[in-house]
Amino acid sequence: MADQALRNSSDSLPPVSVQTDLSLLADKLSDAIMLMDKEFRILYANPRALEISQITTANFNRETLWELYPGVLESPLGQAYLEAVATREEREVRNFYYDPLKTFFDLHIYPMEHGVGVHYRDITEQKAREDALRDSEARYRVLTELSPQSQWSANPEGLVLYANRRFLDYIGHQHIPKTGLEYLQCFDDRDRDRMIKVWTHSVTTGEDYDIEARLIRASDGASRWWHLRALPIRDEAGAIQQWLGVATDIHERHEDSDRLREQFLEIDRQRREVETIYLGSPIGMALYDAKDLRLLRINDRQAEIFRLSASEAIGKSYYELAAGVPTAHALIRRAVAGERILNHQLEGSLDRRPDEYRYWNINYSPIFAEDGSVQAIASATVEITQQKRAEAALIQSEKLAAVGRLASSIAHEINNPLESVMNLIYIARNAANAPEIQTFLDLADQELRRVAIIANQTLRFHKQSTKAQAIGCGDLFSTVLSIYEGRLKNSLIQVEKRKRAERPITCFEGEIRQVLNNLVSNAIDAMPKGGRLLVRSREATDWRTGRRGLVLTVADTGSGIDPKVQSQVFEAFFTTKGIQGTGLGLWISSEIIHRHRGRILMRSGQKKDRQGTVFSLFLPFDNTPFPEAPPLIM
Repeated sequence: MADQALRNSSDSLPPVSVQTDLSLLADKLSDAIMLMDKEFRILYANPRALEISQITTANFNRETLWELYPGVLESPLGQAYLEAVATREEREVRNFYYDPLKTFFDLHIYPMEHGVGVHYRDITEQKAREDALRDSEARYRVLTELSPQSQWSANPEGLVLYANRRFLDYIGHQHIPKTGLEYLQCFDDRDRDRMIKVWTHSVTTGEDYDIEARLIRASDGASRWWHLRALPIRDEAGAIQQWLGVATDIHERHEDSDRLREQFLEIDRQRREVETIYLGSPIGMALYDAKDLRLLRINDRQAEIFRLSASEAIGKSYYELAAGVPTAHALIRRAVAGERILNHQLEGSLDRRPDEYRYWNINYSPIFAEDGSVQAIASATVEITQQKRAEAALIQSEKLAAVGRLASSIAHEINNPLESVMNLIYIARNAANAPEIQTFLDLADQELRRVAIIANQTLRFHKQSTKAQAIGCGDLFSTVLSIYEGRLKNSLIQVEKRKRAERPITCFEGEIRQVLNNLVSNAIDAMPKGGRLLVRSREATDWRTGRRGLVLTVADTGSGIDPKVQSQVFEAFFTTKGIQGTGLGLWISSEIIHRHRGRILMRSGQKKDRQGTVFSLFLPFDNTPFPEAPPLIM
């Protein structure tokens, strides 16, 4: 293989014996050698090159260097190869790291007449040893430079005999002071008497010497905290021969301790403030153990919600405290599993006041331990019973307004057939002998039947059932449309019906009629000069939940709703009708649909070719509406 490479790279070849010797020599080298043609296809690689480059002879004269080693072309090594070929000059690349091979290389590139040759070595282990050596030297230097202690010794009477250079440099002495008085001057005035007292006690009693005191640094006169400690060295008889001591600069640690103390005091102050806020908060707060949901902490507001004192509530189980609201049990179990429960509304009666129906907005937050397990559950509860009572008053107000509008429509619808009946009876009375009298009486009978139908549909509209019942979509729409038959004709509105759903839906019939009545009434108001009203029913699937259900659509070709306010149409008190509207109809409608576990969607446009509004109601087949709460006592 080496012979073939040499023949490809030069027209003048050395003798065959020399070629053989060169090939054998290349095979024995511990360094890698590789020859490539001008397109950087490998012509030859010695065994070491095959090993560290992770290729085989099957790669010869096939893939280029760039195909074998992706990313090399854009690297400094790739640029060196290209420059060597272009300039016909040697290039050297050191410490080149190729991540796919996890290897460092030193390479020397030689341009040749028919390609390029490269001599390279794997220096990964060498580099690792050099890095380890540098790290070891660095650690040794750091340990040497950070040595915090100074050594000293004293005779049995307490006279200092020796101090190392670190200690002498600090106190600004070149040699050991001859008398103890010179050492005393190195101490801060505030600590000198205390130090003398402690040192005298140790010398007198032989007890260990241990003190923290401030020493004056000679270089700048700063007073810094040091920890001085000495132990007596005794002979066989127990007599003290000398004292050996160490001194450690602890100024930063002492300052940190002071700062920590200040921080602790500040944290304690903040804790007391938070505790005051916690206990006096108008929001009910409590903390439960995650294992058995025993109450650990509670503020006054939460105790008031439970109708207990704080001392009575502590230690009780959550299931006992909220026994009357079973839906809350499933929620807190989800929190125990690690889920946050935010802004969830609950309603019911607690066992201590079974006759008091109440509403709450609750939040459960799991508190995690360091290992990720749930340690406790924090709860925040806001009682919204008064808010619900206010909403009930608003709903009642809207119902009264709806009754007024309905009464006006009914009066209009009944008035026309009654006038016809009166006129027909008058004609029949004055033409008793006329042959067409029977025709007049038939017309009168027809008009009276129409009055009966209107009265019957009105009764069905306001009849409130105590539980959900199955009803077809045709019955829902026919009742509402019959109420507004006169307004539709007078407003020149063409009604288009599309009934594609046959399966009945279980619902509170009166509430759904109220929603459809509101939507149809709004559509008529939006088309004062006439238009088209489309009412449609079909079966569909809710793409979010996969549930099958009934879709009721009410669409008009009216003026449409301004895009700027479309996001507000379901908000309480928002209206586009001025003083003619209460702003409660669509808000109450959305509440009713939510109670039936459904959805209400709207889209509207004001462009000439896409003018009008579409409301779609989705009511699932497989869900029973939420039970109606008992009436709120105002």
